[in-house]
Amino acid sequence: MATTQQAPKISYEPMRLPARNRLPANAPVKWLGEGWRYWRTNPLPSAVYGLVFAAIGLGISWLGLQQPQFIFTFWSGFLLVGPFFAMGLYRIAQQADKGESVRASRCMRLLGEKRALVAMFSVVLALIMIAWIRVSTLAVALYVGNTGGSLDLASLTSPTALGFLLTLFGIGAVFAFGMFLVTAWSLPMVIDGKADVITAIAASAKAVVEQPLPMLLWGALVAGLTLVGMLTAFVGFVVIFPLLGYATWAGYKALFHKT
Repeated sequence: MATTQQAPKISYEPMRLPARNRLPANAPVKWLGEGWRYWRTNPLPSAVYGLVFAAIGLGISWLGLQQPQFIFTFWSGFLLVGPFFAMGLYRIAQQADKGESVRASRCMRLLGEKRALVAMFSVVLALIMIAWIRVSTLAVALYVGNTGGSLDLASLTSPTALGFLLTLFGIGAVFAFGMFLVTAWSLPMVIDGKADVITAIAASAKAVVEQPLPMLLWGALVAGLTLVGMLTAFVGFVVIFPLLGYATWAGYKALFHKT
């Protein structure tokens, strides 16, 4: 008589997320102070990072002015790549914490060693950016199709464009929140070597959701300082971008490192 072979049992281990420390509601203010300390102790690489980021913003703005209907899409794409570009700043802060001399070559070497993880994050960020570009472009096309007119800087300031702009900003806010969940703490965690990409993203989202008060304050500070940087024709990003990068590293340590 033929015997039936039992299929092997497959057991799945639950994902183990890194432990998280409880934070006071005003913790992000302290992170900015620590970020400024990193800035003052590493002025040259900080200024270089800030200058490059500001130059990228100016270039993207110039492209947006050539195609005004896509200017918000261009600006949003610029802001989406910010967390990825800040990975070098996390490495600078990490070197400073260890008392090592800060060198650009070490930052690039680390990114090279973690190229697989960096590539995976690049794909995630690219997918989010592509989705935002597609959705925002569709919104522009629907608006132009319904109004029967062209979309230029003059029409964007007209009262009839208010509903369109509010809708576009609302859609952008949804994408921004998703981006915040994914990248708030995951990139510093990967640089720190504490988790793989999937675990880091899950830990970042969990940390944002379970401690809403400090995270809301942190998100508001990031948004406010980013707005200041843009209102200063991107010149303010020379200081603001490295400051936010270092403050993010300080927040990551406060949240995930053992106290």
